[in-house]
Amino acid sequence: MSTTDKYKEQVQKEVDSIGSELIGLSDAIHDNPELGLKEHRACELLTSKIESHGFLVEKPVVGLNTAFTAVFGDPAKKPKIAFLAEYDCVPGLGHACGHNIIAAACFGAAVAVKKVTAELGGTVALFGTPDEEAVDPLSRGGKVVMAEAGLFDDVDAALMVHPTAGSNAVWRYSFPLKDFSVRYLGRPAHYTVPHEGINALEALLMFISNVNTMKRGWKPDAMFAYTITDGGGPSALTVPKSAEAHITMKAFYSQYLDELHARVEACAQSVAAVTGAKLEMRVISEYKNMIPNLNLALGLYKNLRALGAKTDNPVDSQRALERLTYPGISTDFADVSWVTAGIHGYCSIGGDGLVAHTHEFADAARSERGHEAVILSAKALAMTAVDILANPEFYHATRAEFEQYRAANFANVPGIPPRYLPLPKYFTEELL
Repeated sequence: MSTTDKYKEQVQKEVDSIGSELIGLSDAIHDNPELGLKEHRACELLTSKIESHGFLVEKPVVGLNTAFTAVFGDPAKKPKIAFLAEYDCVPGLGHACGHNIIAAACFGAAVAVKKVTAELGGTVALFGTPDEEAVDPLSRGGKVVMAEAGLFDDVDAALMVHPTAGSNAVWRYSFPLKDFSVRYLGRPAHYTVPHEGINALEALLMFISNVNTMKRGWKPDAMFAYTITDGGGPSALTVPKSAEAHITMKAFYSQYLDELHARVEACAQSVAAVTGAKLEMRVISEYKNMIPNLNLALGLYKNLRALGAKTDNPVDSQRALERLTYPGISTDFADVSWVTAGIHGYCSIGGDGLVAHTHEFADAARSERGHEAVILSAKALAMTAVDILANPEFYHATRAEFEQYRAANFANVPGIPPRYLPLPKYFTEELL
């Protein structure tokens, strides 16, 4: 048995030894759902427990009251591995995205890897990353804020697993997103003298109409979705003094989304100039597209398969991406993947018909299947961390892959838009 395999057996036993603690942690977070930026109970629970396992905790961090770092090992020694815990809920639905499972699994993986780190050197960390759903007016996505503040700059690999329906998976692309508001401020007047006022609602409707016209020149895979959150007031007898829309834009890759957003902003400004209404445009949250690390994906795939878990072939996941004609999911983990090598896998908690952000998904996140996902994910993540800690060849391949992407400004990443470069031969052959 190789040294790596020996340590993988060790971390599996460590997860089993704390299994009841992990399930209890998952259920406790599930039973007390908290919205992003308000996850005080979950933050306190996670930090108090991880501290009892010998980790050095810092909280809050980077101005996020419910964010934390918990570190074990010598920060000066490499490699440094971070497991990223999420624990915010979905408004009105509780843990309908299963973040309680993410928190417990990442906690378990960090604790399980502690002894390996003590023997081999390096650092293992649990990062508490709040506010992934980004629904608060002050939200920007916790990982986005943490990435911009440099918290991942010295991390060699960031790992997490998210609940899903159907099979387990190690690689799914996530799409860039811009979530923003467009607000026009006019001047109220009686409807009999409209020239005395400035109609903010008309300005907003003109902006939306102009963008819908502009969209005819966009690629069909770009998304512009909106809702009017301020329709100008309750009375048609008064010229509306304000009007606002909440808008989400997505595309298949970040550069194109940035280009489209710049055009939309220019359109909003031109409407303000024409109508005389004052424009207030505010970006609420924005996520980049995901940069996969194929070496980490391969490692997690092999580890899930070694645990007997049915897992989608990453090549099939990539082919499914090529067939898509409209943007799919987005996550703030994508911003982390531009800063360091990352893996964002998926653990199954139900059949193909299960849909995220529903009451059924929330129920599944606390079911027996959900409990099994906690244990499986903790083991698979810990085993992938062992690959990094105990196998220098795996570690250096992971870092070299990421640095190659970064050196080319992420324009040469295989398998993703816009170029869909072919997956490397070593990767496809290793999957056979």
